[in-house]
Parts: sequence; C-alpha cells; structure tokens
Amino acid sequence: MAADKNHTPRIGVILAGGYARRMGADKPAVLLAGRRLIDHVADRLAPQVDRILIAGPHDYHTGLSFTPDRGTGPRGPAAGLWAAGHWLLEQAPLAAGFVTAPVDAPFLPSDLYDKLAADDGCAIASSEDGAHPTFAYWRAPVLLEKLRSASSEKSLALHALAEQCAARRVVFSQRQCLMNINTPEELAIAEALVSKSE
Repeated sequence: MAADKNHTPRIGVILAGGYARRMGADKPAVLLAGRRLIDHVADRLAPQVDRILIAGPHDYHTGLSFTPDRGTGPRGPAAGLWAAGHWLLEQAPLAAGFVTAPVDAPFLPSDLYDKLAADDGCAIASSEDGAHPTFAYWRAPVLLEKLRSASSEKSLALHALAEQCAARRVVFSQRQCLMNINTPEELAIAEALVSKSE
C-alpha cells in the first residue's frame, strides 16, 4: 500500500522474537513451500499497511525496518511490543498504533488491519478456539502506559496485557487464517494446506 500524506500511517509489526524451542530452528527462516515463514507473513501484511517493522534481532535480509528487544521494560512476549511502541514514537509519531502478526502465521487474514483497527482502542483476533493476542491492534499510548506499569515484572502474558488494555475481540471465522506453526507436525499440516490451495 502506498503511503499517503493525508492519512495516519498504517504500521504492521511482525513479532519475530523468542527461541522457538518446539520447532528446533530459527522460526522466521523455516521454509514453507520453499519460502521462509517471515517472507510469507511479510507478503500477506504488505498490502494492508504503509510500513512493516520486524520486532526481532535483525531484518532477516528482508530490507525491512527492525527493532530488537530493549534493555528496559517487560520480558517475554510483551518485550517485542515494548520495543515496537518505542520505535513508533521515534520513527512514526503520526501513527496511532500498530497491528501485530506472529512470524509463524503464513495464512494471516488479508483484512487483519482493517478489522482490528476499525474502532478506537486496542483489539485482538478471536476464533472458535479463543483469543489470539499475537494478532492484535495496539493503540500506542494505551499500550505503553500499561507496559510501563508492568515494567518491573519478569514477563507479561499478552492475554493479560490485552485485558489491561480493554482490548475488544474481533472474530475471524476462518480458523486456518490464525494458524501458528510451532512444531514440525504443524509445519507439515501447513505444507498440506499450501498444496491443497495450489
């Protein structure tokens, strides 16, 4: 999506931190149908936003902006949001917030940004399986306020953070679009889904 000076920048953040112990490999670089997971996610996110940020240790040779975890703030899954929130203040101050998608979600919804950022406030994706807070829209002022108050905690679960931010739930009916690939078995399932769609 081309940038437009007349509207608030639409920022997408790929959450690429963590250790991927169950996968046994660096998850962004894991291949699905011959392409890295991070490339699948970036390609699906790119038409929805003006700019993509990787919340992770480097850019994985994508040429995209990236921000590693900061030395201060919460640890665990919220650390990437803390880093992204500060990046937003410094690099895209006109943006009201950002949408997040995990790096292991190659089938993420093509309307993720539009549905999650439709109203004021934070929002998280939901399906028949429950809430999926890694697919979310975070309003920067609210997010950083809640994270500052939790900065002394070792780790903060995204479900708990979403509750603190009064995030509304947005239902996505297609279960597959919120699929995360955490294990070799789930990667095999994703491979089958790609082959079926071809």
